[in-house]
Amino acid sequence: MKKTLLITLDFPPRIGGVSVYLKELCTRLVRDKIVVLAPQHKEANDFDKNQSYQIYRKKLLSTFPLIWPKWIFLIWKVRGIVKKEGIEQILVGQILPLGTVSLILKKIWNIPFTLSTHAMDVTILKNSKRKSWLARKIIKNSQKIITVSKFTYQELIKLGTEHEKISIISPATDIDKRCYSDKQGEISNRHHLKDKLILLTVGRIVKRKGHLQVLKSLSSIIQKYPNLVYLIGSEGPAKKVLQDYISKNNLENNVIFLGEIPESDLPSYYKIADIFVMPTLNLENGDKEGFGIVYLEANAFGKPVIATRSGGVEDAVIHEQTGLLVNPDDSAELTGAITRLLDDQALARKLGEQGQNRVKAQFDWESRAEKLIKVLSE
Repeated sequence: MKKTLLITLDFPPRIGGVSVYLKELCTRLVRDKIVVLAPQHKEANDFDKNQSYQIYRKKLLSTFPLIWPKWIFLIWKVRGIVKKEGIEQILVGQILPLGTVSLILKKIWNIPFTLSTHAMDVTILKNSKRKSWLARKIIKNSQKIITVSKFTYQELIKLGTEHEKISIISPATDIDKRCYSDKQGEISNRHHLKDKLILLTVGRIVKRKGHLQVLKSLSSIIQKYPNLVYLIGSEGPAKKVLQDYISKNNLENNVIFLGEIPESDLPSYYKIADIFVMPTLNLENGDKEGFGIVYLEANAFGKPVIATRSGGVEDAVIHEQTGLLVNPDDSAELTGAITRLLDDQALARKLGEQGQNRVKAQFDWESRAEKLIKVLSE
């Protein structure tokens, strides 16, 4: 593998699927062959010191109002790291704006680059002719492209990408193999969950994740299952919308906001849940779920999942095998799916077990890292 610099806006401690994806892959690369350039973060020191590879933290985009484009100074920051570390190629975490920087570096200093795409960075391009034109130019000049699902693969093809350039490297999980203390009892006592049926969503609280759709289903479901509790893990800008809906519909006794769940506690929340649900939406701006690592994580603990036929989710969840898929924005169908699994515990258990077997057989990070090494060695 050639010595590679990963430039990304999403990297731990920042929370999110893209951050997890890139971190897990970097962890499994040859440590003196990968260098990371990521944004500054108040908790970065604690994370960075525990990694085996070099991480640079810099301000990647200017916040000064008179500076445009916001990435202009990043060119020299990247150039400096390339020279200092003997970098042979760049791995770009997002097509825009970071792909523009890599394109300039290739044109001026002949530094090759590979793109890593995830979903939103590709799907929202249709909203701007200028961005779409620029993205096509970046794609054309890249040496390779890695992407996370068959859905994102097709989106790249629509942008005129040669299919030979694209490698699908889907996410994986090893969360069930990590050695964490079992805190189910502590969690149950803290949130008064004894004898409760538990729905769980783990995902940033934004419109696309579909938390509101779950809340809309609760009112009818709790008439049959009054002991049902919906746990919402994470934070996000749409939290106030959910809180207002809960208040207006008297759901305070059936919904608990958990905040950001520490990584060491996450397995216990998956274990204590009966059903994992995240009915992602297709937003008007083109934003869709690229894959959904959390579906794999829930399956890894033998939990059935409920998701939507949106974006790349169908690569993560197999309908009637590892979970149930419903159509986005169809509250009645979502309500029916949740009720079906609550009614039929044997089916819920079967879907969870089949999901668990699939994750163990097909979704390990080591095989993903091997694919990435092959791409970065060509």
